[in-house]
Amino acid sequence: MVKITTQNLQHELFCRWETIKNGVPQGSILGSLLFVIYVNDLPRSINKYASPVIYADDTNVLVSANNLKDLQTKIDSTLHYISDWFLFNGLILNMEKTNMVKFCTNHSLNNQQQCPTDNYLINEVTNIRFLGSELDNNMNWKNHVAKILPKLIRACYAVRAMYSFSSMNTLKMIYFAYFHSVINYGIIFWGNSSESNKIFLA
Repeated sequence: MVKITTQNLQHELFCRWETIKNGVPQGSILGSLLFVIYVNDLPRSINKYASPVIYADDTNVLVSANNLKDLQTKIDSTLHYISDWFLFNGLILNMEKTNMVKFCTNHSLNNQQQCPTDNYLINEVTNIRFLGSELDNNMNWKNHVAKILPKLIRACYAVRAMYSFSSMNTLKMIYFAYFHSVINYGIIFWGNSSESNKIFLA
């Protein structure tokens, strides 16, 4: 399975201080909602080849195949339709934030790939951030655990430091705000990995 991610699809704005001819001001209240409405037909253009996952301006495309040849064919077709859709809708693909990660087992053939699209190359990476979680190509969650472990250590220190002069309610607030919220996020995915022992047995 391949995940192609593009973040911050940017619409070209031709505006002056007095008049906005296209788009909406950055940071406006309706900006995010209008953007979601604007791109809501993107999934229909690539559903035949891939499964899009869109959250606000974070667009991800999941492509799966039984072999590398079929995978490359589906990726090429998906990128072709995405490029055409961007061109037709006046959007720009931010290549600096566009990467591809190929999910496979440790024993699977894992050749590095480059996917050309409109004179650009989408390079393959081994780790990517997806909605606050760190995903690696073997799904062993090593990078994710390494990221949240320092946060949990700091949270434990805060609870320990406040213990002697704080009420139980205050300590619970600190725990749920700085420890529970971090460890609980996505635990259904990474909690059963071997890397989770670094947290649960610490």
